Amino acid sequence: MPPTRRAVRMLQRAFTLIEMMVVIALVGIIALLAAPSFNEMIGMQRLRAINDQLVTDMQYLRGEAVSRNQYMGFVARSVSTEPMSCYTIFSSIANPLVSTSIDPSQCNCTNPVGSACASPGTQRELRTVQIPRDFNIDLRFPPNQGGHMVVSPINGGIEIRPPNTALFSDLEFCVEVRRSPRGRLRTSVSMGGRTSQCSPDGSVPGVPTCPAYDAGLKNCQAAT
Repeated sequence: MPPTRRAVRMLQRAFTLIEMMVVIALVGIIALLAAPSFNEMIGMQRLRAINDQLVTDMQYLRGEAVSRNQYMGFVARSVSTEPMSCYTIFSSIANPLVSTSIDPSQCNCTNPVGSACASPGTQRELRTVQIPRDFNIDLRFPPNQGGHMVVSPINGGIEIRPPNTALFSDLEFCVEVRRSPRGRLRTSVSMGGRTSQCSPDGSVPGVPTCPAYDAGLKNCQAAT
């Protein structure tokens, strides 16, 4: 029985095997071309999200110091051989009204969240954030600063005690969120506790490029 006119029209509208193979090949080529841009977009969004969390936590740190009427500490850690970079917000249990009682050596943010400050009776962990290495995002600090600061309950201002010294620095506190292979965001905390953001290499759209270090302004020095 010969095919009906309707069946013939349906056969004429169908794709041939060659046509389907051509379409699949084109889709594959487009996907390969789009993949790098898509991965770059995801990476930059992740960079922004981590930096936004850092800024939020800096504001939380300042607010907690004032509302609790006690000194609060921030300590960050970034060791290339460890599986993450991280930071912890904490306070002193024994002497919360003495800034030198904020002891960063008693907190290790690579420990499981909730047990970063493991020594009982000294420091109390309030918040810990961990950034896995497979995110290709790291925390960096100026070499003369380290990753530790103390926030005062009096006015929300900060104190910075650089590594291997008992003297306080009068520079801004700086944390850089750096993505590999591209993307850098820096958060600066002034001596009064105010935060600001910039991009050291101008790689993040919509964020101003960081100004050069000025000894008179005592702004952020470059991170290593």
